[in-house]
Amino acid sequence: MRGIIQTTLKSGSAVILVLLALVGIVFVRNFASVDNAAVIVRQSAIPAIAVLGMTMVLMTGGIDLSLGFVVGLASTATGFMAKVWGLPVGLTVAATLLLGALVGLVNGAIIQYMKVPSFITTLGTGYILYGISQLVSAGNVITRLPPSLLAVGRTDLLGFPTSVYIAVGIVALGWFLIHGSVFGRALCAFGFNSRAAFLSGLPTARVNVLTYVLCSSLAALAGLLTIRVNAAQPNMGGGVFTFEIITAAIVGGTSLFGGVGSVIGSLFGVLIIKVIENCINLMNISYHLYLAVQGGIILTVIVMDKIRSRAA
Repeated sequence: MRGIIQTTLKSGSAVILVLLALVGIVFVRNFASVDNAAVIVRQSAIPAIAVLGMTMVLMTGGIDLSLGFVVGLASTATGFMAKVWGLPVGLTVAATLLLGALVGLVNGAIIQYMKVPSFITTLGTGYILYGISQLVSAGNVITRLPPSLLAVGRTDLLGFPTSVYIAVGIVALGWFLIHGSVFGRALCAFGFNSRAAFLSGLPTARVNVLTYVLCSSLAALAGLLTIRVNAAQPNMGGGVFTFEIITAAIVGGTSLFGGVGSVIGSLFGVLIIKVIENCINLMNISYHLYLAVQGGIILTVIVMDKIRSRAA
């Protein structure tokens, strides 16, 4: 626990979040309201699920650029299976998660056994998935989905949709997996030095492949929950969403060079990104500024991480 707190504090994500909130309260109209805080929480739920998978992948020293495209494919597949094929909700959900796991298995196998860099592998599979999503949906949004399916992500409980509670549960499981299990320790060892981890007897190949399976499965779950907006959208996610998730993980203290990561830090990273987006929306500023700010944040954090690693 102490190491987790130290990692989070070293990244400065908690401090940055507090400072951003103070700036929003002082300078942004309507920011300091219960309703607006609830909006930020709702908007953070799906990225909070996806960022856990990206955190694990980054901890291995890899990267998954297909994440956003898995979200789009999962959204499309969910709508297609429920509306066109008429599958029951339970079977639709299970098939969508299995589809995500399959994508991760392909990514992990190519990266681990064929030694293709993760950047190239996941970029390629990402565009394949995007093409499949567009073909299946004919580039159209799939609407008029069964109410029982829509209820999965948007049923309200105490003022929040079920997606928020699912995110809380996934974050708790992710915390245990990364910080309280043998898998988490193997993940850190692999990221620090994969060769040394292998020589020490750790099942590095399985750890690496499983990491990508988990990442894509979580992305598929995130995509499934996007249907709460009453439609399955092939353009959901994509490269912008992937970049947002990578930014959140790195801002939260996960090293782009492997070996270091924090679930709580990544969650703070998501909240930071969403607070910035919320402030820009409330100030009626162009969304393109938000993208520029994201780029500046991720570049700054990577440079600082590189400087810290050299100093160490």
